[in-house]
Order: sequence, then structure tokens, then C-alpha cells
Amino acid sequence: MLAEFFLVSIGLGVGIFSFLADTKATGAGFLKVVAGLCGASLLLGLILHLTYGAVFDPLSKIYYIAIFAFALTYFFHKDDKSWFMWVLFLIQNLSLTFLLFKMNNGNLEHFLFAFTSIMMLGSVTYAMVMGHWYLVTPKLSENPLKYALYFSWIFLAIKMGWTIFGYLEQPDFFIQGTTDGGGYAFNWMMLTMRIGWGYVVLGIMSIFAYRLVAMRSIQSATGMLYAMTFFVFVSELISNYMFLEYGLQI
Repeated sequence: MLAEFFLVSIGLGVGIFSFLADTKATGAGFLKVVAGLCGASLLLGLILHLTYGAVFDPLSKIYYIAIFAFALTYFFHKDDKSWFMWVLFLIQNLSLTFLLFKMNNGNLEHFLFAFTSIMMLGSVTYAMVMGHWYLVTPKLSENPLKYALYFSWIFLAIKMGWTIFGYLEQPDFFIQGTTDGGGYAFNWMMLTMRIGWGYVVLGIMSIFAYRLVAMRSIQSATGMLYAMTFFVFVSELISNYMFLEYGLQI
């Protein structure tokens, strides 16, 4: 379930931020890269889903719709974004958002926890992928990278608040001698890594990445975004593992 969730996270998280860059400036090639990445991750997610689900169960059907929409984007997107591509964009993101809602059994709180994780992961991963495209179009404005980092800060703040809420809501996980979760030492280790890697390290690195982008040192910024992608994946993996395994929202 955790692996499938992260594959869906790439499809929704990266795809939803594809509007940040003007395709007239990037060319259709960049959207093809994004669509290919999202479609491939969803295809792997579908394969994992079919190990326990039916070929035509409701979740499988949503997968088919989203994958087909990404395939159409990949093969037919032009430099000038048509209304049909905007329709596909809506289909992709609405279907995957609904898929995420169904994966959380219609529980709104659980859905929002997962959705904010996906937006955090997606904004950083999108920025990393976008950074590579400056090698193809070096005169491209740095604004798409800045906007992606702005979104990452918004969702970083939301996730920090959620971690504080989760800690205060379930303090028994962190009382010495507790048997909740994985035990006292394990729970504190996971919380420490979540905060250290997911908030402190990621926050500091995002500031340096933004400064590099502002100086148009895009290759250096992309290297920083590579490292940020690693830390956001690990920290969100920790967060969602604790949530799915023990119900702890950190």
C-alpha cells in the first residue's frame, strides 16, 4: 500500500504543477517528459494495485482513465496548449484526487493528510525535473522554479503544523516506556528524522536553492533540488509509514 501510494504521489504531485511553466516557452517536450514520468509511475501503481484488486474494480478504472489522459498528453501535446490539453489536465488531476480519496476510504482528514504530503513531494520533484529543462531552453525564465519553491514552502508550513498537531493529539506515543507504535525509542527516532530531514534540512536547502535560482545559477540549483527530492521522499515515507502502520499523523 505504501509503495502504491508513492507511485500515485508522483503521478498527482508532479502532474498537478505542470501548469507552472508556459509550454510556449518550454516547448511541448517538457510536458511530454512530465506526462511520461506521471504515466509510468501510475502504470507501476496499477500493477501493484492488481496484485490485490480486480482488473475492473472502481480503483482500477480510475487508474485507466488517468493513464489514458497522460498518454494523450504525451502523444498529442503541442507547443501552444490547446483547450483539449487543459481538459486532459483536469481529468488527470481530478481522477487522481478522487483515487486518493477512495484509497483513504472516504475519510476527509486522512485524505487531506495524504494530499498535503503529495503536494509537498510533488512541488519539490517538479522543480527538480524542471531544473533539467534549462539545459534544453537556457533562456527560459526562472519564475517556474521560483513558483514551485513557493508552493513547497506553503506545504512545508502546513506539514509542520500537522506534525505538531499529531504530536499533541497522540502524546502517548512519546511517553517513556510506551508500547504504542514501534515503542518509545523507535517513535522518537522516526519523529526526529521526520523533523530533521523533512523540515530543518529541507527548509534550509530550499532557501539556498531559491537564492541560486534568483542568481540564475540553474545547474547549481538543480543539484540542490536533487538532494531536496531525496530528503522529501525519505521524510514523507517516514510520515506516511507511521500513519498507515500506526495511525500517527506526523
